[in-house]
Amino acid sequence: MLPSDMTCGSLLQSDPDAFTGCQSCELWQWRTQVVPGHGNIDAKIAFVAEAPGRDEDVKGEPLIGPAGQRFDRQLERVGVVRDDVWLDNAVHCRPPNNDLRAYPNALARCPDLWLTPTLGSLESLKVVIVLGATAGGLWFPGEKATAIASLARNTGKVVVVGSFHPSYALWSGGKWNSIDDAIVRSIQRALVYANLLEVATWK
Repeated sequence: MLPSDMTCGSLLQSDPDAFTGCQSCELWQWRTQVVPGHGNIDAKIAFVAEAPGRDEDVKGEPLIGPAGQRFDRQLERVGVVRDDVWLDNAVHCRPPNNDLRAYPNALARCPDLWLTPTLGSLESLKVVIVLGATAGGLWFPGEKATAIASLARNTGKVVVVGSFHPSYALWSGGKWNSIDDAIVRSIQRALVYANLLEVATWK
């Protein structure tokens, strides 16, 4: 278990094997490596997706595969780059066949062990955007992806904004579609909540 007086960041510095050698669920058996959160530690906005895919598992960085490339284009639409934000996953090891539903134990253990303390260590954080139903279910339990994409919740520490996962835009086809537009609107909502965008400029 994570010591109560340590954030994920401090634990990674003092005892990196605790993270890279984590065996708290069965996913360790199939991973290439554990994929930590990545980005600006002074970020006001964090994005939380579901779990690493193939490219992330190989390279050790979240949201860098095809969905991540689509995500970069969505960020560009609102003038945001990766260096401005924090990127993370609910689960930090790739599930076989990218199917996290088959491994509920991972989702039950990993977020509390790693994601929650990591987000808690980001002192400037104001908004968390959850990408998709799996990550969204951590804050909006029981809601479907279409509902989560329009929801927001104030936890008292941060505002959690729902969104679709960028992979859904890929599946929906074309270079740009209504799912891309919906994700951009979620990012704009987050920017407003983080006081990084005036409501009057929200298109």
